[in-house]
Amino acid sequence: MFTRRTFFRGTALGIGGAYLSPFLKDLSGNENSPTPPQRVVFFVQGNGIYPQEIQPKTIERKKKPSKIEQQSLDGHDLPLSLSPLNPWKKKMSIIHGLSGRVARGSHNSGFAALGCWPMGKKAFGETIDAAISKKLGGIYPHIGLGVSNKSSAVTYNLTSTEKGKALPTILNPLLAHQQYFRAGASGTLRKEFDVDSHLLDFMADDVKRMRSKLNSTEKEKLDRYLEAFEKMSQRQSQLARMSKQIQKATPKIDPKIGSIKETKNSETGVFERLEAQFEIAAGTLIAGLTNVVTISAGAGPDRIGLSCMANEIDAKGGYVGAHAIGHGSNPHGKSSSEWHALIRKKCLEKLAQLIQQLESIPEGSGSMLDHTLIVYMSDSAEGHHPRCEEWPFVLIGNLNGKLKLGNTYLRYPWYGNSGHRTIANLYLSILHALGDRRKNFGIHDLQLQDLDQTGPLAELMV
Repeated sequence: MFTRRTFFRGTALGIGGAYLSPFLKDLSGNENSPTPPQRVVFFVQGNGIYPQEIQPKTIERKKKPSKIEQQSLDGHDLPLSLSPLNPWKKKMSIIHGLSGRVARGSHNSGFAALGCWPMGKKAFGETIDAAISKKLGGIYPHIGLGVSNKSSAVTYNLTSTEKGKALPTILNPLLAHQQYFRAGASGTLRKEFDVDSHLLDFMADDVKRMRSKLNSTEKEKLDRYLEAFEKMSQRQSQLARMSKQIQKATPKIDPKIGSIKETKNSETGVFERLEAQFEIAAGTLIAGLTNVVTISAGAGPDRIGLSCMANEIDAKGGYVGAHAIGHGSNPHGKSSSEWHALIRKKCLEKLAQLIQQLESIPEGSGSMLDHTLIVYMSDSAEGHHPRCEEWPFVLIGNLNGKLKLGNTYLRYPWYGNSGHRTIANLYLSILHALGDRRKNFGIHDLQLQDLDQTGPLAELMV
């Protein structure tokens, strides 16, 4: 008789892999896999991606265009802040003109940036990264990493699976490193991982013995616990079998990077921690632990971007406060726009390292990058106190040709004009490319009732 008890014991010993082998084969993403997995990476920068500042230098920026504008990036130089992405300009798409007024907030839009609902409604519904993770699956369906100027190890700031169910963003790189790479470790960390695996087995056995003593309502509640144990046990078994693969992809993290307190005299700077988080993100993707990662740089509720020491990005010393430059201050002789550009450039240098890693790993007939879409955006649309009438995006990749993206500048008609589209339509485009054909995402903008807010962006669909 196939019971929960035998199932748990089987997975603890690794036998449960027989039931999961087709799924693991799809997940592995190695050169022998006939269908490499698709991946999506969201990089959400807090309060710092303004459309006029990421406009290609030689493309005219009309004040409020009434028609769609689309042209190649050939012959057009990227602005300073996007320069780290210049090697992938042929794979880049700059999309301007999408609105997200329904998410309008002060300083940031929090969960609403990825969810398309009113700002301030924490974990109001399903965010786009969570929706994609349900479609793509994975040992860890979604991984959230980030940095913040606040002294905390974990926050809930951008992603939710449904109303009231927010997903964590790990802000301490050492904590993230231990969380996702213990199965590929040796010594004490590996022993802790093995103990966790067997504890799940024993816990499930003990809980099951209680079942005969419970009434029907209590049994139903217990079954929910058992299902949770079952999922954890499956994950432990998968990770144990993948230990060598994980070990190869594990990044080396300096213990000092675990410092999470950001002050004017901080030993470990915000960009050093951000680089570590990008290395962890790359490792989890390469090891096949996940297919969806959201990386936050000072984004989400109660966060207003990244403050930093000026000498992290400029030769002169001093402190650069995100809130101050958001309000137009000019510290150390540079304008607020210049500081935003330098901070963006520093952030994108870290993103470029991840892109380079994915591009260097063969997969299928190309590389891991060919099967990945990277979405770079802000949680605050077009400004520090945004109106959310124009929300800029920079995309790298096209999911192996499932989207018409690459070497493109695309700007949609201004808010309210015929042909205007919203960020929800962009998110629907990604979902449609992945096989989720829903017509709506988030909440419609009541000020745009005369315009079509359903479905994907036709210009991006194959």
